[in-house]
Amino acid sequence: MYSILFSRIEVGMNIVKDRMLEILPKSPKVAIFPWAFPVEIDADKLDNDFFKKGERRYNRYINELKKIGIEESNITVCNCYSDSKEKLKNIIKEANILLLPGGNPEMFFKKVLHDTEIFYDIKYFDGLIIGESAGTELQLKRYFITAKNNFYKYFAFYDGFGILDDPFYIDVHTINNKRYLNSLQKISNDTQKKVYAIFDDGALIYNRINKKLEIFGNVKEFSPDK
Repeated sequence: MYSILFSRIEVGMNIVKDRMLEILPKSPKVAIFPWAFPVEIDADKLDNDFFKKGERRYNRYINELKKIGIEESNITVCNCYSDSKEKLKNIIKEANILLLPGGNPEMFFKKVLHDTEIFYDIKYFDGLIIGESAGTELQLKRYFITAKNNFYKYFAFYDGFGILDDPFYIDVHTINNKRYLNSLQKISNDTQKKVYAIFDDGALIYNRINKKLEIFGNVKEFSPDK
């Protein structure tokens, strides 16, 4: 039961590829949930525009899965508008890998919790979970978004899926700016939790059973001041 935590999957995958191959299920079967839309769309736009097969956003994720030997025929793209709740639950049950892409995390959360009612299916999924950006943050029970990364341009805390048992906070798309990094230290101090800042060329792998965290590439750790 591992969680892979990326800021940018196409950079991070290259860094963790060897480790991914060690923990990958023997017969990988992936369900992708590209539901972090900026604004509401519909079933047709999801399939034929936002995540159209063969085009940029689709290829961005499929190509990374192919890097670790997963065939496209073993990847299912879930549609929150046209797939029934029962169908989505079955897809999750049959999968051993979930991919949670980046985008607008609040939209993603709404689709999972309210619109499709598969929150607990994702929360208690016992396979490999790959997250990028929003899909990384949402794995926590509570997460924050800096003003730089927030669609609404302000700092805030939000509810996540609670896949991880909230052992720390995560910042994604971290930048090497003194003021920005100081703000992450303040969050650590205020919350009395570690903050792992994942730059685009970094990644984390977290074992949800033994709580072991592995750090890859450009990740900065902030611990609360004593």
